[in-house]
Amino acid sequence: MKTEDLRVLVVDDEPMVCELLSELLKDQGYQVIGQASHGRSAIEKVKQYQPDIVCLDINMPEVSGLDALASIKTIRASTIVIMVTAVSQASEVQQAIRTGADGYLLKPFTGLQLKSAILKAYQKRQSPERVAPTS
Repeated sequence: MKTEDLRVLVVDDEPMVCELLSELLKDQGYQVIGQASHGRSAIEKVKQYQPDIVCLDINMPEVSGLDALASIKTIRASTIVIMVTAVSQASEVQQAIRTGADGYLLKPFTGLQLKSAILKAYQKRQSPERVAPTS
């Protein structure tokens, strides 16, 4: 995986978190192609930019991250979506995974944790699904 080939959209309603994520991603070699502050804007930017990865907050105004996730996966199923959240409730994270999230990152986070979440999601996508042998 060459990080410089991967285009990332950062979505969070907190400008400081958007900037932090963007800087950490750039430092790791990713192309940050845009930022959005709410789910509706994220959906439009996914249509416009077709990112490889979206870092998406769960709790946002207008359209929640969970609703935006469902729309993003409908628009572009190949996009890897990492949910970034301060919510540590298992139900929220489980719902995101069921909706199609490829991974999650709990706030506060480090650059290493961000890198690890993206790498795990990318590797999960690349590994062939195991099929149980038939008799």
